[in-house]
Amino acid sequence: MSDLDDLADALYTAPPADFVATRDEAVRAARERGDREFATAAGRLRRPTRAAWLANLLARHRAEQLDGLLTLAGSLADAQRTLDGDALRALSSRRRQLVAAMAREAGRLAREAHEPVNDSLLRELGDILEAALADPVVADEVRSGRLTRTISYSGFGPEAEPGATPKPREPRPAPSPPPEDAAPEEDPAERARLDRQRAERRRDLDDAEAAEAAARERRDAAESAHEDAAAAHAAARERVARLTEELDAAQKHERTAAADGREAAAAARAAAREASTAATRTARARARLDDLP
Repeated sequence: MSDLDDLADALYTAPPADFVATRDEAVRAARERGDREFATAAGRLRRPTRAAWLANLLARHRAEQLDGLLTLAGSLADAQRTLDGDALRALSSRRRQLVAAMAREAGRLAREAHEPVNDSLLRELGDILEAALADPVVADEVRSGRLTRTISYSGFGPEAEPGATPKPREPRPAPSPPPEDAAPEEDPAERARLDRQRAERRRDLDDAEAAEAAARERRDAAESAHEDAAAAHAAARERVARLTEELDAAQKHERTAAADGREAAAAARAAAREASTAATRTARARARLDDLP
């Protein structure tokens, strides 16, 4: 199946817009050379979402950096299980930095391939990388360079170990007393106004993120439906081709049988005439014989 691997490498590296046409051309060529097994296997390859394609770019062109990010998964899980707050905060900060850096690098690779990217798409890629850090199965999918779906992680990490207690935070130095000429404390009414404004904007952000997530789900569902329709179309074309071959063979057989039938009918008519002539001759011979005394 090395040829199929080569095709998959080409498909999952090329921009998603070229995926279906390239795959269908490979399927058509395989059918023409009579390789139905390859055609069927190639037809099952699914087009990646644009975010999954970005992850595939990282797996194929920045594998070392991607592994560096994914190695944080074990340390994050240990800190979560042991309730090590300081380690978890430090690792979480490092994770955010690396995820953001990898997303920027994926955007640069996409632009080198003349593919536009935007902040929303890079956030989707960040969701995929976060999911890979949380789930080893997803991490293997990302490392394969053949990811087809956009994944987001909504869990809370591994459960804490039995008996684990939160580790106390490292003591912080006591704050220095404010200078005598320090600014007066903030007005409580102003603080309350800002809090209300922040809460309102947080709700707006939550609503926007929820709408974006719903739109992404609809887009992914539409792309999946398109892939299913394309696969069904390919299968129908293959069946039409097979039935056309059978019909051509049957029509050829019918024409041959019809010609054989015409020849047989002509032979039968000739044999009937010959038999009739022979019967007439026999009757005349018998009549002449009966005329003798």
